[in-house]
Amino acid sequence: MSTIGRALDRTRFEMDVYCINEGGDMQPELERLGYRVVWLEGAWDYRRRLMPYSVRQIVKLGGMLRASQYDVVHTHIFPADVIGRIAARLAGVPVMVKSLHNMGQWKTTRHIVTDRFLGRWTGAVICCSAFQLDVASAQERMRPGVGVVINNGVALHRFDVPRSAALARELGLDPQRLVVGTVGRMVEAKGHRYFVEAIPQVLARRPDAQFLFVGDGQLRKTLWDQLPTAARPNVCFAGARADIPELMALMDVFVFPSISEAFGIALIEAMASRLPVVASDIRPLRDIVVPGETGLLVPAHSSGPLADAIISLLENPERERFGACGRRRVESHYTDEQMVRATEDIYVRLLAAKASARRAHTSELAPGGTSVAVPPETGQAKS
Repeated sequence: MSTIGRALDRTRFEMDVYCINEGGDMQPELERLGYRVVWLEGAWDYRRRLMPYSVRQIVKLGGMLRASQYDVVHTHIFPADVIGRIAARLAGVPVMVKSLHNMGQWKTTRHIVTDRFLGRWTGAVICCSAFQLDVASAQERMRPGVGVVINNGVALHRFDVPRSAALARELGLDPQRLVVGTVGRMVEAKGHRYFVEAIPQVLARRPDAQFLFVGDGQLRKTLWDQLPTAARPNVCFAGARADIPELMALMDVFVFPSISEAFGIALIEAMASRLPVVASDIRPLRDIVVPGETGLLVPAHSSGPLADAIISLLENPERERFGACGRRRVESHYTDEQMVRATEDIYVRLLAAKASARRAHTSELAPGGTSVAVPPETGQAKS
C-alpha cells in the first residue's frame, strides 16, 4: 500500500485509505504524503468466532464510499477484501480490484467460498507472480481475464546507501569481516533452519564469515538454540528492523532459503542493494534469479548445497559482478514505478470497460479525473 502511495501519478488519481485495523507503520508515511487515512474501529476482529466482521461498520463504510463517489476500490489482505468489496457493492462503486499478498494455504472452505462469491463483483485480481496466479485461479475459480500478474517493485533510491561501520559495530559485527545475511520473518516457510544448519559448514571453510539475521517470529528461540555454541559469536539476530536498506548495505552475500513464497520481495531488495544472492530453487524465485548471473539457486530443504553456494560466492572474485547484474535486473523488471503504472493501467482499463456499458462515473474528489479508495488491512506483514 505504501508503494502505491509513493509512486501513484497524482496528476491523474486521488486516493484515500481506509483501514480495518490500526494504521500501523504505513499510516505516518501515507499521511506525510498527503493521503487521508481513516480507521474503521471494530470493523474486523478475528477473536469474534461467529461474525468477525461488523455489519454496522461495513454499512458505514459503504455510506462513506457512496458520499465520495469513488471510481475504484482496491483491497489488500482477506478481511479487507471482504469488508471493502461488500461496502463497495453497497455504494455502487463501478470497479473493484484486489491484490493478493500470499499463497492462501491458510484459507478454509469458508474463506474460499467467500472469495468465489465476491469474485463475481471483482474486475481484477492482482497477483505478484505467475505462480501465485496459477494457484489463486484454481482456488478462487476466477473468470477468464480477471487474474493478472504485476510483480512487486521496490524504490531503487532507498537501496543506494553506504556501508556503515558504526552500524556494524552496534550489531556486534566486525566491519572488516564478510557478512552473509537474510531478511524475513522467522517462520517455517522462510526456511531459516537450513541457513542455520549451513553456518557451521561455511565457518569450517571461511572462519572470517559473519551472519546477520534480520526479522523476528515464533521460531527465533528455536533457531538460536539450533546454533552450535562455537558458532554463536559469529551470528547476529537483529530482530525486526525498519532500516532494511542500511542493514543490507552491511552484507556481502544475501541468502533466501524459503520453501514457500508468493514472490520474494526481500530477494529483489537484496538485488537492488547490489548483493549476489543464494535462493531456493522454487517458483517464483527461479523467475527472479538468473543462475550464474545474478546469483545461485539451490535445492529447497537442503543445508549442504546452501553452504556450498554461500562459500562459492564468498570466494568468487567476481562477486560484485553478480550484484551489479542483479541491480540491473531489478531496474528492468521490479521497480515501484513499473508496479504502480501497471496497476494504474488496470484501473483505467476497467473504468473504460464500464464506461462503454453505461455513463461514466464522475468523482467529486477529482472532477474530470479518477479517484481511488484503498481499504487495506494494515499492520500485518507483507511481505
